[in-house]
Amino acid sequence: MQTIGDKLDARRGMGPGFDFLRVALAVGIVVWHSFGVARNPVWGDGTPFAWIFGYGMLVMFFSLSGFLISGSAQRLKLHDFLINRGLRIFPALGVEIALSALVLGPLFTTLTLGEYFRDPGTASYFTNIVGKMNFHLPGVFLSNPVSVVNWSLWTVPHEFVCYAIMSALMITGFLRRPSVVLMAIVFIIAAGFIGEAGAFKSLGFVGRVLDFLFVGRGSRLYVGFLLGITMYLYRHRIPYSAILFAAAVGICVVVAAIGPAKWMSYPALACILALPLAYITAFLGATDLPTLPVFHHGDYSYGVYLYGMPVQQTMVALFPSVRDPLLQLGLALPVIILFSMFSWHVIEKPVLALRKRSLLRREGQGCRRGGSVESRRTRSWTGRRRPCFRAERVGERPGSIRDPGRYAKPTVTGKMRRTCNSR
Repeated sequence: MQTIGDKLDARRGMGPGFDFLRVALAVGIVVWHSFGVARNPVWGDGTPFAWIFGYGMLVMFFSLSGFLISGSAQRLKLHDFLINRGLRIFPALGVEIALSALVLGPLFTTLTLGEYFRDPGTASYFTNIVGKMNFHLPGVFLSNPVSVVNWSLWTVPHEFVCYAIMSALMITGFLRRPSVVLMAIVFIIAAGFIGEAGAFKSLGFVGRVLDFLFVGRGSRLYVGFLLGITMYLYRHRIPYSAILFAAAVGICVVVAAIGPAKWMSYPALACILALPLAYITAFLGATDLPTLPVFHHGDYSYGVYLYGMPVQQTMVALFPSVRDPLLQLGLALPVIILFSMFSWHVIEKPVLALRKRSLLRREGQGCRRGGSVESRRTRSWTGRRRPCFRAERVGERPGSIRDPGRYAKPTVTGKMRRTCNSR
């Protein structure tokens, strides 16, 4: 039977559906939030069937993240991995927070500019960059049904925790032992049940931290993240099966029909839904899915996540009479896409390009110093090895590094000759 890994290997390690899935989940969360900012009573966390969208999309997002970064975590040293993650997260996040505090806030606050900038809440909004959440700016969006500026940022500290988990797996070597990752999932869910029973309440500050990690809504994100890692590690054993995909979707539909999420504790839901959602994520990622219109020019998903809520809140403030969620979505989504394009092309892509050039220079220096090819191998995000070698072609500058983004055969023939060890 064909596996998830087989599907990925057939595309040289690239999951054709992951790009679609990233954007679809980001836009789906914007759609979900459109009902919240309008305070629409039709859909919400307490509505049968509807709550599964908000719950499921975030679990899938973190499962997607766990799957995709596992390859780089196996390939890179810890400091390189953390630098890459930091450059992917902080520059765009910092710009969005600065724009919200320094541009959006002054435009929509009910305070004078002097009062606004003197208010401690303005300065404290910048703590969002390091994961200390503050969803409000002084006097901003007070007339909206919801006065928060960007509640999407609640996942940021949990993302940091996920990177800490990945770092621990890398340091200990457990990243190559899927059984240990599965044990961590069981531990998180078990700790959630213990916390639900009230065991953490008497522990003061430590108890509040444990509640934050294991009992609150963030605990499902860790389970999704670890399941994404597990799916990656077992990708050559997990079947790529439409029947399993349909069964996973069916489980989610049945659970969604039972009732709103508040009927069950988060640990119980994680037991029931996390694995089906993780399989749905991996299956769709390995599937040939079409590129969404407009989104094929770059990875706009992070920008959609960052700017979705501030733009939606702005539209509610500008058009207070429009309370229909879909009309609000129609007003906000084009602007959100424009800001996500700005974020990708002006901030994210240039920063990542600088990092890539730095890594290529290091690879080039390593080749010039000589040594074995094996010691300088790189991998794609699926973990397949790519040897670093130098090649010379007719008309090519001697010693240039051949496109490191493509797979290369270990044996080079024809007019291309291997020179890495000879230099």
